[in-house]
Amino acid sequence: MIKVRICALFVGTLLSAWAPFAADAQPVSIKLGHVAPTDEPYHQAAEKFAQLVKQYTDGAVEVQIFPNSLLGGQRELLEGLQLNSVDATLTTAAVLANFLPRTQVIELPFMFRDRAHVYKVVDGPLAQEIYAGDEAKKMKVIDTWENGFRNITNDVRPIERPDDMKGIKIRVMENKMYIDMFKALGANPTPMARGEVFTALQTKTIDAQENPLGQIATSRFYEVQKYLTLSRHTYSPEALVFSLATWNRLSPQHREAIRRASAEAKAYNRELSAKMEDEYLAKLRANGMTVTTPSPEEIAAFQEKMTPVWDTYADKIGKDLIRKIKETR
Repeated sequence: MIKVRICALFVGTLLSAWAPFAADAQPVSIKLGHVAPTDEPYHQAAEKFAQLVKQYTDGAVEVQIFPNSLLGGQRELLEGLQLNSVDATLTTAAVLANFLPRTQVIELPFMFRDRAHVYKVVDGPLAQEIYAGDEAKKMKVIDTWENGFRNITNDVRPIERPDDMKGIKIRVMENKMYIDMFKALGANPTPMARGEVFTALQTKTIDAQENPLGQIATSRFYEVQKYLTLSRHTYSPEALVFSLATWNRLSPQHREAIRRASAEAKAYNRELSAKMEDEYLAKLRANGMTVTTPSPEEIAAFQEKMTPVWDTYADKIGKDLIRKIKETR
């Protein structure tokens, strides 16, 4: 009886000692960095994601968002995931392709017919093929949010047909396929981090850049660029990617909560992105940009110029994967 009492007293003492620590347990903090300004749709969706994660984990997991390249450019953020100095990021497939080459299939020129085509691919089973090998690179791709279809701006002349690109020095993302894409048009592509682009345009280090309408408007490129061409030459996603080390530290319940929060934030992101396009275009026009919309025949001429790019990257990406995406309805 005495032994039982001593044992009970010992257990009670342990529980009493542990209780303050349990009550004061700090929430898991996740640092999420990206390169967009705070008025872009995917930053606003990131804020919604943070709110939902906190809600669905009862405050046990908190997401801290670092926009505007505060933690580095896209490549630096992905390297940070590998080093576990950054917990999560939103990044384009083009930059992610430096680590997972097959992801650049999403940004092959003129790959997708429209947004509905994109969503069927990246929200379906093909996503597993596209992001295969992520864990071997110490990353975990969680979801595919939206950045948008990319368009060309420049300060030299209106771009209506491929020959108009000849000799234009254009900033591209740090991705070999984008370099090859614009070389095929006769331009001089210059890879550059997004945070450096405005100054480079302002100082005439480069003549042009290409981005979705949201980034063109929120980055105020209309202050240093006169011409906008609605080329929609590639679709640029924003993949939500976690450090594998961070992901593995989370409980199964918290992982599920993060996936649930991402699905809702992604839907909000896509809805907002599509809704804002007309507003962004109106803003660019109001600030003096001359807008060119190529005809179907002119777009076909751009597509024809991209044939060597497709030929070069089909083997690297996988012809079967490309075929499956093209056949998706």
